[in-house]
Amino acid sequence: MRKYILFLIAGLITFGTLISSSCKKVIHSNAPTPNNVRLLSYTKITTLTTNVPISLPSAKITESFRFYYDDINRVRQIIYTGNDSFEINKRIDFTYFSDTTVKSITDILTGMVVERDTFIRNADGYITTAYFPGIGKSGIRYNFDYYGKLLTRVKATATDWNHITMNSQVTYTSVNGDLLKQYPEGKLNTEFSNLTPGLDIDWLNSWMGLYTHIEDLETSEYTFQPYNYKIPFDLYVQDTLQDTAHLTYPSWGWVGESYHFYTEDAIRTGDYMQLESFTRYGDNIFRNNHLVESISATDKNAYIHYLIDAQSKITQMTVDVKDSVLNKYTLTYDLQYEEY
Repeated sequence: MRKYILFLIAGLITFGTLISSSCKKVIHSNAPTPNNVRLLSYTKITTLTTNVPISLPSAKITESFRFYYDDINRVRQIIYTGNDSFEINKRIDFTYFSDTTVKSITDILTGMVVERDTFIRNADGYITTAYFPGIGKSGIRYNFDYYGKLLTRVKATATDWNHITMNSQVTYTSVNGDLLKQYPEGKLNTEFSNLTPGLDIDWLNSWMGLYTHIEDLETSEYTFQPYNYKIPFDLYVQDTLQDTAHLTYPSWGWVGESYHFYTEDAIRTGDYMQLESFTRYGDNIFRNNHLVESISATDKNAYIHYLIDAQSKITQMTVDVKDSVLNKYTLTYDLQYEEY
């Protein structure tokens, strides 16, 4: 059940037309954070309110992130703690090799490395490939394309390393140095290898009650056009020799979203999209010019508010998210900085 709640929170890892006005405003000068100031830590509190009857182990999740840097100001370590029993006491280490970054996640209580990811950068220092070999029962690779500094396309490829490969992609448009809209490809392209055609396929998401059965598929390639691939799906395959395979295709999170920015407010440390990227990759894949104000999709919307001090530092960020049936969660970030 907890994993359902995490996907619900991530999918109501990540974005957001019921746009309502707010009395909260961005209060600061439009100058970015000074160059000699960097993020020290932040606390994130997620509060969930739902109109759908769900038995929740906790309606509030508290997480804390503490950042450490190397001598050339790259993130070398993040210490993570929280009250989520599945995600507590982790140490995240970043090791840099030329154009490659290795990210290792260690369970502090056991000393066991629970995940090891790899990021590849281009000559401009932008992340172009990210490998996550341990997402569910499948590995996942993301390829990022840019036009100048702005993200233009993300392709996700999942594989069970032996039998199934599945991919889809989204593209981004932009205007005046800011993202404008994301467009999904709308299909999942699948290839089967080392399996004998005559495949029985079950394509399902048990949480949402979605299920498709395909019998005796006489091909090694197939294109799925699912009802909704914004949530994770499981693909089970059995061939005529009774060989079996299982692949989990991850959620895209928010698909088909459009973006609005505080166009008078320059980008700075603590921007919603950049903060999430910085925590995951140790770097920003979103390099827009201004602070994001809202993210809207067909079934949910996010509204972002910032409090900024006299030194142009974001000290608090609040993200209110609502879906089409008025489920709501609120993310509250409190940020601390250090000079260097």
